[in-house]
Amino acid sequence: TLEDCPSWMPNVGYNRHTKLYVMVYWSSRYGFQNSLVPLAISASPLGPFVNVQPLKMQGGMVISDTTSLFVDDDNTAYVRYNTRDAPLKHVVEKLSPDWMTSTGQFSIIFEKQDYPWYDGGGMFKRKGIYYTMLSFDCCFCQWGSDARTFASTDILGNWTFVGQLNYCADGRAPPDHVTDMSINPCSINDPFGTNFTVPAQQFNVATLPISCEETLYMYYGERFRSSTDGLKGHDFQAWIPIEFMDDDSLLPMTFYANFTVNIQ
Repeated sequence: TLEDCPSWMPNVGYNRHTKLYVMVYWSSRYGFQNSLVPLAISASPLGPFVNVQPLKMQGGMVISDTTSLFVDDDNTAYVRYNTRDAPLKHVVEKLSPDWMTSTGQFSIIFEKQDYPWYDGGGMFKRKGIYYTMLSFDCCFCQWGSDARTFASTDILGNWTFVGQLNYCADGRAPPDHVTDMSINPCSINDPFGTNFTVPAQQFNVATLPISCEETLYMYYGERFRSSTDGLKGHDFQAWIPIEFMDDDSLLPMTFYANFTVNIQ
């Protein structure tokens, strides 16, 4: 069972060595307060998940508002998180073989000195290259957020900015900075003006093998304030295919009305 306090962003991976399903999630018990990340385990993907000793991250003193789990091809697991202590950092940190503790090995993906901070997002691996996203913190906004994408050939090495995946709907790039998280970067003076192309705040990337030779990478994000009854738990999500050009560079996302996935 999850804790009896606000929690979000559950990420579950299967450790094929321990044969346990491991959940990393964000909890207000630790977030904004210390460097702990809650951890829960189950023998089944359906649960129940039971909390165990939380992970103590080494890449920052105070975890901010996003945490996620990434599992590499060799079963090595990493936690991707952002920090609140200065400078504001986005970090990926390696876990022990049983995924129950940190190894203390980490890499800083991006850091900045000032607010508003950037939220973390999905991480995936394609053709030996690791990718991760980060975005403006829009604090449950309806206009969505961007998807600044970084890449590295070594997950614990140096990360390089490679492009913006989510432009404003009018084709403009969002500014590098806004003065407050309540400001719409695509329409500075009108929160109900132009939205991002995909009006969602990114949460993660789903890696979906659809054939023996092809893997589909799906951005997914929360479309805050999209529910008809106003309940946050009823908000819609956006699921968008991440597309690449022939030279393997990333294409900006398109907010498709619908698309078909062919699974072989």
